[in-house]
Amino acid sequence: MESTWEKPKELLEKDKSTEKEKEKEEAEKMEVDEKDIKKEEHKEVEEVHKEEKDMDKSKPIQSKAVPGTPWCVVWTGDERVFFFNASTRASLWEKPDDLKGRADVDKMVQEKPWKGKGEETEPMVMKKKLDDFGFDDEPKAKKKKEEKMSESADPEKEAAIEAEVKAARERAIVPLDIRMKQFKDMLYERGVSAFSTWDKELHKIVFDPRYLLLNPKERKQVFDRYVKQRAEEERKEKHSKLKEKKEEFRSLLEDAKLTSRTTFSEFAGKHGKESRYKAIDKMREREGLFNEFMLQVRKKEKEEGRSRQDKVCLLFASGMGNGS
Repeated sequence: MESTWEKPKELLEKDKSTEKEKEKEEAEKMEVDEKDIKKEEHKEVEEVHKEEKDMDKSKPIQSKAVPGTPWCVVWTGDERVFFFNASTRASLWEKPDDLKGRADVDKMVQEKPWKGKGEETEPMVMKKKLDDFGFDDEPKAKKKKEEKMSESADPEKEAAIEAEVKAARERAIVPLDIRMKQFKDMLYERGVSAFSTWDKELHKIVFDPRYLLLNPKERKQVFDRYVKQRAEEERKEKHSKLKEKKEEFRSLLEDAKLTSRTTFSEFAGKHGKESRYKAIDKMREREGLFNEFMLQVRKKEKEEGRSRQDKVCLLFASGMGNGS
């Protein structure tokens, strides 16, 4: 019987053979796993593409305003129609009550505006244009979240993004002239001054939802037109108010029963607390109106004095005649 401290050569060769077999099995197993992973990834990609394709069909591709109403008819990629109200921002699949019975609306719903311009290419062009604005929702459809909200997200930033996305959808389907009118109405309602600058007035309007209805270039265009028109209106309003204040001040002068000897200081001391007196802001203007009125008073007193003198002369002459 033979014994040794070292492993025999036969056993060493057997161990090497066993290790090679294990390595081969592991390599084959890894190859199978990689193939399975690739299949799963390919399947997931196909599902995503299919989902995106289905979503694309439901997106709006064109809109048309209904004359005389705030409503728009909107067509989707799968040739369905819904109605969007630019004023209330409501979206309906059913025809709203104020559009029922209108033959022109029925005709508008039946027609496909892009037909006749290349049925395959035109909707794709319109769809791309609307996609650029980010409009991807159907009426009252629940919006799918594309990203998970992180715990450290900024609420103000998220609110701003949400507002911009909502406005982008409206820009995609609401005609430009309607959006410009709503933006102009906002400028009036917010009291934007016609004699100020865009930067100074921005804080009055930037948080209004209608601010996002236009892109930066369109906002500046509407603001410039508003300033020009509003400046003329404010000048007319200022002139009208000043004229009204002057008439009230003159009525005070007439009610004061002034004589040619009355001074402005006496008039101001007696009537200075009245609202008609205070309606004229500057003392110089008050005194100027007073002096103009006093010219009329003095002229009237002279005419009345001459009239009395003439009457006295007539009476004297008639008395002399009777005495003779």
